[in-house]
Amino acid sequence: MLAKPNPLAASIPPPPSHSPRLVPGIHGDGEMADLIRAHSWSRTPLGRVETWPETLLTTVNTVLGCQFPALVFWGPQFILLYNDAMIPLQAEKHPRYLGHSAQECWQEAWHLIGPQLEAVLHRGEPSFHENVLVPVIREGQLTDVYWTYSYSPIHEPSGKIGGILVVCHDVTEERRTAALARDSAARLDAIYNTSLEYIGLLSTDGIVLDCNSASLRFAGNTREDLVGKPFWDCPWWTYTPGASDAVREAIARAAAGEHIRYEAPLKRPDGEVIVFDFSLSPVRDSSGKIVFLVPEAHDITHVKRTEAALKDSEKLAAVGRLAASIAHEVNNPLESVTNLLYLSQTTENLEEIREYLRLADRELRRVSVISTQTLRFYRQTTGPRPVQSFELFDSVLSIHQGRIVNARIQVQRRLRATQPVECFEGEMRQVLMNLIGNAVDAMRDGGRLIVRSREATHIPSGRKGLCLTVADTGHGVDPQTMKRIFEPFFTTKGMSGTGLGLWVTQGIVDRHHGVLSVRSSQRPSRSGTVFRLFLPFDGVAPSSAS
Repeated sequence: MLAKPNPLAASIPPPPSHSPRLVPGIHGDGEMADLIRAHSWSRTPLGRVETWPETLLTTVNTVLGCQFPALVFWGPQFILLYNDAMIPLQAEKHPRYLGHSAQECWQEAWHLIGPQLEAVLHRGEPSFHENVLVPVIREGQLTDVYWTYSYSPIHEPSGKIGGILVVCHDVTEERRTAALARDSAARLDAIYNTSLEYIGLLSTDGIVLDCNSASLRFAGNTREDLVGKPFWDCPWWTYTPGASDAVREAIARAAAGEHIRYEAPLKRPDGEVIVFDFSLSPVRDSSGKIVFLVPEAHDITHVKRTEAALKDSEKLAAVGRLAASIAHEVNNPLESVTNLLYLSQTTENLEEIREYLRLADRELRRVSVISTQTLRFYRQTTGPRPVQSFELFDSVLSIHQGRIVNARIQVQRRLRATQPVECFEGEMRQVLMNLIGNAVDAMRDGGRLIVRSREATHIPSGRKGLCLTVADTGHGVDPQTMKRIFEPFFTTKGMSGTGLGLWVTQGIVDRHHGVLSVRSSQRPSRSGTVFRLFLPFDGVAPSSAS
């Protein structure tokens, strides 16, 4: 709103335009010192500076040397003098109201500050006011401004109160910032306590400082049950064997600056196991010192169950594909045996009968090999065992032999590795079944299937292990598809594919602490795809078998 016109404004002289003249008694070289020395004080109730009482001169010089916004109101008219630090707070009132009464200068707020000044001048009552709304005119409008200020009586040698010392500070912005901070805090507290995530706050030595509502509900605790306790002694860890030791180690690592994240299966008091994606993060102050640790846990039980169901689904699909391949592989030699037995019964030539029976025996041996490999294919022991690379490749290639022959695919073997690798044999056969099956699918019109093995070193980690390669000269994979081949449900085979094969393959490789890489080309005459699998010789620890 626009300010009311000030009837006294016309009588207020303009600021001096001449050069400042030196007046004895006023010291300093700031803007206000110069203005006070140059001001026509004889036209004010204070009179010439030379006639000012010593108390007024001393107080004014003290105010001019003060770095904090300060004013002097002198005499019954509260004549205004102020320092350089007060200039920004005076806004457009500077410098025109220098030497004028406080009522003229602060007309819009006089109903608030007038009685306070009168009380100090006439009764000697000092006062302090904090975060008080005193509206003032700024940029031509009445503006809400919050102040913290004090009024102190200025005593002359006679004991009479000659004026008032005002020390003040505009706290509007500070108040607004504090209000906003109280509001970031209220919102954060609301998010913190309504979040479904399990969140807490720890000291650097692992003592619980706070925890949100979700984490309390997990084991039916109150804050009083947990605050002040070591984090590793909280119920959700103690219900689960070994979890307390793991979290104690995680706290030590996080306190040293490491961001910790791992899957943590925890038991509720009723025995239900919940799987969490658990993280522990250090929080630093402005100097970089770690002052808190923030534990956070996200319930991924449903995700893990879904993943398990998908993996079971892929296993069933893989078994179906395997059964179809086996049926095809077994059916051909059995048909041959049937035909050979029929021929042996329809001839009386003993040499021909012997040849028919020899061929039938060969076909039955082939059936025996297939059945033996099939029985071994999904055999899973309670733990990993050492397996040679040629055993893995032979078993898988024998299953695909019929498809390989029918598609006129040439198989090239370069199996140079002699050291066995510790692995879950059935899972590793499933990995090669997927990779070789995909390679055969990519060469419906013939091509070369290259399988290799060699001992190798994984350069980034320096670990020794076995490198298995499955390469084809098929149509290759385009860059867009390459980005998604390990995603669940992504398939390029239409209804004949589940989109889970390579996703499950990647999971098996991760379980063995291995590395699976792929590259592909669609260049004419140079097309094809290469999968390279690195399995560290010490990749599967005994605990992984559980």
